[in-house]
Amino acid sequence: MATYSDEQLARYFAHIGYQGRSARQAAGEDALEVLTTLQRLHLARVPFESLTLHYSRHRLLSLDPAALFDKIVGNSRGGYCMEVNTFFATVLRSLGFTLISVGGRVRVADQYTGWSHMANLVTINNTRYLVDVGFGSNGPPHPVPLVDGHEFVGIAPVRGRLQHRALEEHTDPNQRVWVYSTRDDAEGEPWRDQYAFVELEFLPADFEVMNLHTMTAPQSYFVQTVLCMRTLLDERAQTAHGVVILHKDYVKTRVGAVETIETLETEEQRVRALDQYFKVVITPDEQKAICGLASELRPKGPSP
Repeated sequence: MATYSDEQLARYFAHIGYQGRSARQAAGEDALEVLTTLQRLHLARVPFESLTLHYSRHRLLSLDPAALFDKIVGNSRGGYCMEVNTFFATVLRSLGFTLISVGGRVRVADQYTGWSHMANLVTINNTRYLVDVGFGSNGPPHPVPLVDGHEFVGIAPVRGRLQHRALEEHTDPNQRVWVYSTRDDAEGEPWRDQYAFVELEFLPADFEVMNLHTMTAPQSYFVQTVLCMRTLLDERAQTAHGVVILHKDYVKTRVGAVETIETLETEEQRVRALDQYFKVVITPDEQKAICGLASELRPKGPSP
């Protein structure tokens, strides 16, 4: 498996604002604390986004760890699940963590997709933790132990839960997968399945197949949608207390309640918003690449 050098790790830590003891040293002493801190800072700095599928000439996404380092750290971008979770897995392996990468099925419109999601399972002191930096605003903001029925506080007002159970789609009811669900922290709110995953290690070749479909299929959500999202931290950067999301033609925040803070009417406005809220710079040539796509923002002309 690929790893990053000490120099690359130092650049990444500077990029996300990790300070304190050497993470490699601390990972051996307080592994869960280090993992939790890295995940929190990563989610606040490295956005979950689909931008390359719209603002590039090639519209191809590489899962090569070296290419991901250049994109995320060198070019201040993020990516979707397979990109950011491959990158984060490489960081963790470089620090000496034990983990496997697994596949997941996302719940969409009351049914599960095929294999389209990637997550990491990190083992610390004989306990496995779900670590996912690539599921957007409803993803787990910290490591979650694989304990059937475990509930936890996500980013307010969201709560999360893990269950080990069968899916309705299973033809053999004795099958078991892990199901990650969320609900708003309010009395009577229903749990909503977000995705299901297995404890079988997926290999890089498996993710290459999944990535090919996700980045090229016309019906892919990421092909259709310009999306960029990151978490918001409190003043001491100790807790993720909200999210900021650019979705198609608007920017909104969720800090307790959802608030739309900007409506975007042109590509120039969206490019400025990406820089302002996510520190993502779209070059003039990259901006030209979206021209003619269905996802391009075009100024609305006067009504006839």
